[in-house]
Amino acid sequence: MKITLNIERTDRGVRVHLSADDGYKDVIETTLVPRERIGRFVADLILDRVYLRGAQVTINGAAAFEAFDADGDFDAFVQFIDAA
Repeated sequence: MKITLNIERTDRGVRVHLSADDGYKDVIETTLVPRERIGRFVADLILDRVYLRGAQVTINGAAAFEAFDADGDFDAFVQFIDAA
């Protein structure tokens, strides 16, 4: 599966547009999450909504994970979201 995340900063946090090659689309927007917790909050929400195991994940146009594994890649996933 291929997952594409487009992350943009807003005046209150971030907005994540998520799409998958199976047709799934979602928008996650944070408003009341403290800035230092946004990456972990968004990563948790994404993993609650989408099964990413083994998925190729692209973040803001760049391949971030060729085969995502939440056990090994979660902290790196949070860092990608924080950096976007």
